[in-house]
Amino acid sequence: MAGAEGSRAAVEDPSGRVAAEIGAGAEPTDRRLTDTIDRLVRGRWVVAEILLYVVTAITAWIVRFVQDDAFITYRYARNLARGNGLVFNEGERVEGYTNFLWTLMHWLPEKLGWSSPIFSQVVGIALLLATVAVTLRFARRLFGHQGLAFLIAMTLVANVTFITYATGGLETMQQTLLVISVGALLLPVTGSTRHGAWRRVGAGLCAGLAVLTRLDSAVLVGTWILVHLIMTWRLENSTGDAGNVRPGSAGSSSPASSVVNAALQIGLPAAALVLPWVAWKLSYYGELLPNTFFAKSAGNPVVPFLFGLFYLVAFFVSYAAFLLIGRFRRLRGEFFAIPGVAQTFMVVPVWCLYICLVGGDFMEYRFMVPIIPVLAMLAAFLIDRYRSVNRQILLVIVLLVFSGVHHIAPAIVPYPVLTFSELSHWPNESTTTWKGKGEFLAEQFPGGPDVAGQPLLAVAPLGVLPYFADLATVDMLGLTDPYIARNGDSIEPYYPGHVRMAPVDYLVDRGVNLVLAQPGSVDPEPGRTSYRLSELTFLWPSVDLNALPPTAQVIEIPQIDDTDWLVIYLDQNDKVDAAIERNDWRVLPIDHECRSEDLEILEPGGPIAELTNGLSRLISRRTCPDL
Repeated sequence: MAGAEGSRAAVEDPSGRVAAEIGAGAEPTDRRLTDTIDRLVRGRWVVAEILLYVVTAITAWIVRFVQDDAFITYRYARNLARGNGLVFNEGERVEGYTNFLWTLMHWLPEKLGWSSPIFSQVVGIALLLATVAVTLRFARRLFGHQGLAFLIAMTLVANVTFITYATGGLETMQQTLLVISVGALLLPVTGSTRHGAWRRVGAGLCAGLAVLTRLDSAVLVGTWILVHLIMTWRLENSTGDAGNVRPGSAGSSSPASSVVNAALQIGLPAAALVLPWVAWKLSYYGELLPNTFFAKSAGNPVVPFLFGLFYLVAFFVSYAAFLLIGRFRRLRGEFFAIPGVAQTFMVVPVWCLYICLVGGDFMEYRFMVPIIPVLAMLAAFLIDRYRSVNRQILLVIVLLVFSGVHHIAPAIVPYPVLTFSELSHWPNESTTTWKGKGEFLAEQFPGGPDVAGQPLLAVAPLGVLPYFADLATVDMLGLTDPYIARNGDSIEPYYPGHVRMAPVDYLVDRGVNLVLAQPGSVDPEPGRTSYRLSELTFLWPSVDLNALPPTAQVIEIPQIDDTDWLVIYLDQNDKVDAAIERNDWRVLPIDHECRSEDLEILEPGGPIAELTNGLSRLISRRTCPDL
């Protein structure tokens, strides 16, 4: 096993060359960035690793943010801490989250009165450091070279999407840590590696926790578990045919029994964690799949799949991956010839296919984060090898610039995802923000949902505003509402996570008082006496507003930025009437008519105006079909 001996020698001598498999195809003119790293860090690897963690933590704290969806988790956790159960609204058992373990963790700050956003950020950064550490050790084991493993870790940290999602308030980094831990424990499967029972049991535990953290982790960990079992079968067959006994194997055991033992060692710990949770889900919510699955499922599967493809292409283009195509063509044979690399990379195409099947995502490439540690291995391998110093410096600078731009915008046009600045909704003390609006409602209607006679809200962005308002809320996008998730009006055009909208009749039947919808503001018009339906479609899009009852009105709530926050007053409520009188809010009737000029967001002329106004007409089509 010459390759195995070369790999072991490289680990024992961190300043040496990558495993023999890597160096065999190197061209004489090639230089390596890892040579510089080896020379600078030789004998000080521990110090360098600690320094990397410090820089990583500081950078993650600088770019920290919390997004709206995180506050859905916080509200579920708050109700659990209050003794109301794992629900969004008291008494309504709907699984409107996909991060069970992460939600349970936030019971602690909600119970103790801590800040859940700060708690999630601190925990997230700790998980980030652990993810970098596991990736570093996984790469060291896979490539057998300290310098390359360190370059992979630096490449990972330099990815702005990866490091920023250490915060954000969601389970992304916890999922990534648990998934990469499964890979590190199970791979590679080669003649020189040993996978004792403890590694498989550990992988099973991590796999179970990953599924509890996010259900679709099963796609990632399931791929690596399957690869491990297949490669174990092949390895046992090959050693049996050759008459050899693999180090650490049972010797006389058959390939089938070895695979069964491995499957049990991995599967039993995972099942011990997942199956009780599944049983509890069925008894508590009455559904195997979360309600979010139905809320985010579009009727036409073709459009989401194409959007998912666009999402993937946009991600790689936005990180200038096209600059590495030439190196990939030249070095891909060497890269995938390294034992275990192809096994590790099996997760990438599987996960990319899954992204296409679910139609991508609207958050700044969040779905890519779990496989970025694996992609960093390929990127670092390609960056390592170069011929011209000047071109190498220019390449690294350009790649860093493209990565850095992600903190502002993921692409030249902020599509198909929202930027981090657009996603960030905390901290922000402005009363015109969703947080400020929620706090304002809490001041107007104090006491929370337990006080009798409180108004029932209906909101599209379900996180920040309802969390701070602390009032019973109907989710207009259906994440926490089974009826809307399955029967809501379809939203056009397709956008991930936003495919259903609450019909007017349903909110009337639910007794909703205040429809906040997609919170919007307008400039005050003192002479205005009413609102037309076509002026409200931006607030409540993709439904037929002609179904509004004649008693429905629009409340204008003045804000400190000299705009009016528009709220549809759908059903009478004594406390809302008292707030109107107390604050002298204007209440105007709704005219059931449409005018084309109301749908012209921009002055006609040019492709941007045409696109914007076309989208405005599209979302207003049910209300104003003749325009």
